[in-house]
Amino acid sequence: MYDLIIRNGYIIDGSGNPGFHADLAVRDGRIAAIGSRLPEDAKAEIDAKGHVVAPGFVDSHSHDDIIVESMPDMRHKLEQGVTSEVVGMCGFSVAPISDSHKNDGLRVLKSLMHEGHPTDNTYNRLYSDYVKHNNELATGPHFYGLIGHNTIRLAVMGFEDREPTPEELEKMKDYVRDAMEAGALGISLGMAYTPGTFSRTDELIALCEVAASYGGIMTLHMRYENGMLLEGVRETIEIARATGIRTVISHHKVIGTPAVWGMTEQSLKMIDDANAEGLDIYLDQYPYTAVSTMLNSILPPKYLSLGYDGVLACLKDPVKRQEIKEAMLAERPAEDIFFGRLISSSPSHPELNNVRLLEYAEEHNIDVFDLFFDVLVWDDMNTSACAFLMSEEDVDRVMRHPRTMIGTDGLMYPNCPNCHPRAIASFPRVLGYYVRERHTIDLVDAIRKMTGLPSMVYQMEGKGLLRTGMDADIVIFNPDTIIDSATFEDCFARCPGLDYVLVGGEVAVKDAVYQGLKNGQFHTR
Repeated sequence: MYDLIIRNGYIIDGSGNPGFHADLAVRDGRIAAIGSRLPEDAKAEIDAKGHVVAPGFVDSHSHDDIIVESMPDMRHKLEQGVTSEVVGMCGFSVAPISDSHKNDGLRVLKSLMHEGHPTDNTYNRLYSDYVKHNNELATGPHFYGLIGHNTIRLAVMGFEDREPTPEELEKMKDYVRDAMEAGALGISLGMAYTPGTFSRTDELIALCEVAASYGGIMTLHMRYENGMLLEGVRETIEIARATGIRTVISHHKVIGTPAVWGMTEQSLKMIDDANAEGLDIYLDQYPYTAVSTMLNSILPPKYLSLGYDGVLACLKDPVKRQEIKEAMLAERPAEDIFFGRLISSSPSHPELNNVRLLEYAEEHNIDVFDLFFDVLVWDDMNTSACAFLMSEEDVDRVMRHPRTMIGTDGLMYPNCPNCHPRAIASFPRVLGYYVRERHTIDLVDAIRKMTGLPSMVYQMEGKGLLRTGMDADIVIFNPDTIIDSATFEDCFARCPGLDYVLVGGEVAVKDAVYQGLKNGQFHTR
């Protein structure tokens, strides 16, 4: 007898092949049979007539390793169909944190997670410690981890703006070896953030060579995603060519004023040419025209190199504050610096959530830099922000690329008052807005980008396809009604049209509501 039969569904199996009508049976957490009118009885049945049955979605770009101990159910991911996540992105992972630079490491994590951050007694000194720590942790979705270069550099050098000594580089390599031997998928880079921005390409190549020697992968938030986007792609290709490592360009896009929009046409051609040469480069993307990151990230790297406490001291000093303002204005005008930027979450002043900096400053007749600096001081550098810096045409172009996967890149934390809706609704948004309404891609290709493609890229055994013997991580949804309800004003609205999410053959979500199941776990290579 089967444990469950899903009857009459339209199966889209994640491979990119056309869909078909069939029943699907589950036994002992795995797919036991797929066929027309399966005759055997089952302990339970779900009638999926008129609905799509697909593999559980894979969030190919997640930061949930930072909060999973505080929110192990990850209901905001399950309630959009995500059953597996790749974590440790953009150069930031939970480990390693060294004793010598403990405060720097803990401050960075705190800025991302706000509450539930590691304490002196719980932080992980090595990535292998982190793996051991989470071996017994039951979670909602499954987790697959990367070690972050920014975190490694912080552990060895703090926020120092210089090249590593030979001894420091060897220590960084040791951290990568420890992670790879503990089962990390690979290494993530985040050169747009401190201290990663201080690294030269040869440092990144040296560390990626270590990950590549274990068969690992490299993901990277490129150094440039603005008008210098093509320079960022060139550096990416240089690293991939020098190491031979499989590469994923994180949240590929071009950001800035409309003057730079459209550059993805050139960047994608560069990627195609590199793959034709024999490299192995993929992309991930979140389906929105607004970015989200920490508000402090637009400060000049020179000051961020002082560490968060050092920056705060400067922002509280009128002379230094003016110096920072002048340094920022020397690069570009205030209208460009704060173009489209709004405060997503201010822990100290929630009344400022969803406030656009330029408009608020003008309305209250205050200098926008004073507002910016004051908020950072009030929030102890922990303010998150969104910025509407992309065009729909660039989003469409990247989404259509055959090597693009879907990810959330969301920043959530316990008791979060507000966040970018991508953390809550990225996958329903693709299916509802970009497939059904905008016709950017078709439904079969969307499912492939959410399931079979990322499971192949990240070598997730048993995931990503509806095939006999595969894990029974399954999503059932109504293709005519599924849509993102979450907005920038109400980011927690559930997604209509999501009927069931199964993890290991058991119901984790019904009618878009989490049922309390924690069948997920941390996986290693």
